[in-house]
Amino acid sequence: MAEKIYPSLVMSEGVGRERVTVWSGGMALDADLYRPEVVSPDAALPAVVLGHGWGGGKLTAERYAALFASAGMITLTFTQSSWFGSGSPLQLVGDGGAPDFEGGNEALTRVRFIRDLVAPFAWVANLRAALDYIEGEPNVDPARIGVWGTSFGGGVAVYVAAHDDRVKALTVQVPAIAPLRGPMSQLARKRAIDTARGDFYAIPQNVDPWPGMEGTPHLAEMAHFDPLAQVDRLRIPTLIIDAGDDELFPIADNGGRAAEILAGVPGSVVDYRIIPGITHYGIYFDGYEAGSHAAVTWWGRHL
Repeated sequence: MAEKIYPSLVMSEGVGRERVTVWSGGMALDADLYRPEVVSPDAALPAVVLGHGWGGGKLTAERYAALFASAGMITLTFTQSSWFGSGSPLQLVGDGGAPDFEGGNEALTRVRFIRDLVAPFAWVANLRAALDYIEGEPNVDPARIGVWGTSFGGGVAVYVAAHDDRVKALTVQVPAIAPLRGPMSQLARKRAIDTARGDFYAIPQNVDPWPGMEGTPHLAEMAHFDPLAQVDRLRIPTLIIDAGDDELFPIADNGGRAAEILAGVPGSVVDYRIIPGITHYGIYFDGYEAGSHAAVTWWGRHL
């Protein structure tokens, strides 16, 4: 599978990029670290972790990460597990999927590598691991860490930010925040029940295709994944950027609804912006300048 092609990165002068590995649940996540090239040894800089959406990878966010680094931040992009250069969960292959254990808790068995899986709670764990990584990076001020998320990764970012006190500011664009509804929600509940009872794949692969999207949605997890229910837990400055003609995630139910909820939370700081005349993927093209520079300004004000 080829990663979507976005406009090419033109690296700003004075910014360096290094390929690194983030470990999450025993899986190696392919990641890139962006830093200002000239940093004094005792400097404490703000940092941002960037999360991609369904079908994306670390390159989805590279232009944003480089831009933020040019403004004096240390930034990290990573590819979610089972996608492109990142490691995969394993599924045992055999009778009942359970090997015959020998002494010392060791056994020989066959495994299947699961690829291109959209598993929201695994994505949440991976984003937390990326936060762990950036927290340990030299020159990062742990009191000034932000999270940026786009599309499906926007909902993941909301979920993590609502539960992780290390996140001090949040930016999401064209976010998928609302839970499943209608027939897909009913199917997801069935998948969750059948998975728990051993009547469906513990880790699905090449089933339940999502219209217009690549990969396999882990519906049993999606049945319980509701970032919108976490929004009122946010106590950090939150910027939400939507595409006026988003055809994938209706903005009134997702970014717009989240902004409404936050506006009713005493003391909350929220800025909701709609970029007119662009569709969902237009945020990376005609909407890039407006969206990326709004985020830079947000970080400068709140990190």
